Order: sequence, then structure tokens, then C-alpha cells
Amino acid sequence: MKKLFWLASLASTLLFAGFDPSVYQTTLQDVTPKGATVPDRDISVGSSGIVLHAFDDRHRTIIATAVVTSKKDGKLTLRFHKFDRLHQSALPEYKIAPQKGDIVILNYLYNRVLPIVPDAGHYQSFVTSHRSFEILHPDLFASALYFDHQPQPTRENFRESCVQNDLGLLYFAVGNEGHFVDCNSFKIVASEPLESPVDTQKAQKPFYSRVPEIKNRLGGIMGGESIGDYNLYYKTFLHLKQNKKGK
Repeated sequence: MKKLFWLASLASTLLFAGFDPSVYQTTLQDVTPKGATVPDRDISVGSSGIVLHAFDDRHRTIIATAVVTSKKDGKLTLRFHKFDRLHQSALPEYKIAPQKGDIVILNYLYNRVLPIVPDAGHYQSFVTSHRSFEILHPDLFASALYFDHQPQPTRENFRESCVQNDLGLLYFAVGNEGHFVDCNSFKIVASEPLESPVDTQKAQKPFYSRVPEIKNRLGGIMGGESIGDYNLYYKTFLHLKQNKKGK
């Protein structure tokens, strides 16, 4: 009952954006070496999940990551990638290709999100408006960047944070909109209007946190200590002109 309440609450949070972040479980159909299809259920292109293979009635394991690459005629097309979130060198890796009948769970870990916003006001607005999410405070990501002397976060930095903190989504407040981005595909799966636009002149860089200024290993004396224009950096980072809605 508690799980059903959570799913209904989370779905209603972003209903206006045409985005249902609740988990979608189904079975693979029409499997090929490159991917498979499953019935559509209003899932965004770019959404990702996991593929489960059952050995028997009681034992099953994750064998791949699945990403939605297109949708047409009531079907979603999936592409498979290696699942590396639970990598353990001491354990053997399963080399099992996804096959018809395997379970796929899309919108995997979409209940956990890291918000990248320009200031405390936008952070509080996000927390207030999205209470159904488990929100990772930006301090944790900023701390990792601080100790790595990385003032300009890269996609690899974000993906590492997603893996380390069991995140499915990132959220970027840029310009007049907030964008939900899938951690695996790095595609925008939903967008929403911001209560107030981002003032790039007042934005904290590289994003809002309570961590001291992040500088490179030379203390910024060789440049590279700032992302520059906040809005421009993240608009370029997300390829917003080429892919705005991700649907």
C-alpha cells in the first residue's frame, strides 16, 4: 500500500509536464542482437532501466542496462548496454544476452535525484515542489569535485555520482526551465518551467552548494577555476538546442 501511494504521489508531481517517473515493468519482445521492443506506456525516449534474467522461480539477476531509443506504433525500442553499477572484481560477471521473456524495469531509480541549481532559493523551491523524490543534497557531489580539484563537472563526474549514490535522475535548472536528465543516457526526459529564471550573473559556480570554492590542482592560477557563464555552460552541456524535450 505504501509503495502504491508513493507511485501515485510521484506521478502527480510531474503530470503537468507529461512525465510519469514511476517504475514500468514488462517483458522483452522481438529481441535482436542490438535490442528489443516492449509495449509503450508513456515512457520518455532516453529513459533507462535494467534487464532481469530468471534462472528459476527463485533466482534472477541483472544482466544489462536498457535505454529507450525510440517509440512508434505503441511500442518502445530498447538498446542494451553493460550494467556496471554493481561491479565487483571478486565476483564473476554474467555474460548472458537479453532474450525474449526477460523482465525489463524502466525508470529505474527515478525516485532519487540530484538537483543542479544556481542558488539556495532555487534549491529550496525544488525541494518544496518535489517532495515525493529522495533528493541528494548538492553538497555531496560538490565535495567529491572539491577533493578531485574539478571545478568544471563533466558527464563522467555526474555518472560516477549517479552510480555511487544510486541515482536515476539529475535535475538542471537552466534559463527559464528545469530539466530532468536520465543518468545513463544523459537525455532530457522531462522539462518544467521555473518559478523564477536563472540569473547567470548571480549564480554560484559550478552550482549551488555549501562547499568552499572548487579550484583546480594549481589553485586556479592556470585558469579553469570556473565554468564561466552558468546558463551557457549547462545549455551547452545538455545540448538543449538539439534535444530540448527528449521525447
